[in-house]
Amino acid sequence: MISNLKSFFRKEFYKLFPELNALNSNSILNSEIDEQSKIYPPSVVKNVKIGNYTYVSYNSKISNTVIGKFCSIGPNFIAGWGIHPTHGISTHPMFYSTKKQNGMTLSTDNKFKEQAPIKIGNDVFIGMNTIVLDGVEIGDGAIIGAGAVVTKDIPPYAIAVGNPIKVIKYRFEDPTIDNILKIKWWEKEETLQDVERHFFEVEKFIQTYLND
Repeated sequence: MISNLKSFFRKEFYKLFPELNALNSNSILNSEIDEQSKIYPPSVVKNVKIGNYTYVSYNSKISNTVIGKFCSIGPNFIAGWGIHPTHGISTHPMFYSTKKQNGMTLSTDNKFKEQAPIKIGNDVFIGMNTIVLDGVEIGDGAIIGAGAVVTKDIPPYAIAVGNPIKVIKYRFEDPTIDNILKIKWWEKEETLQDVERHFFEVEKFIQTYLND
């Protein structure tokens, strides 16, 4: 009864203030979002593929990006916002692009590739207020600190922070990283119970699967 009343008043509220409804919805265009993933509104997603169990927090803007499974992405995340040339007379797109970003263009063709695909691996944790530039690849298991500007590729299981981005350490020693990448637990539903069971017993988990 109470939940029905809440639903009724919510609908009536947005009828009175339709401009606020955008705060409660996402804009998703030409994207593949797996069923068990979640994108918190309001967010804008265009030309994106997101794997199972990944969540993207509110107020994020993502384009031309592939995101793997089990990723945790904080709010105000921006990825794939485009590239401007630095070697022309101007950096303004009305001289090199037909997209009319400011409402007009002088260019009859696209003189410059304005976007490059981004790839984010599996089990990646990205803190709030992070920007990932076009063409970057973030490896499996990496951690990106809050407020980072990711200007270059980040290796698997690296912990990287800052603007410009800098790798400060790795989550595990090299042999452990290599073994987890061999197991690829995120690709096998049958491993998930063992991930939970051995959560802080990394080597025990590895031996369980390497000995099979």
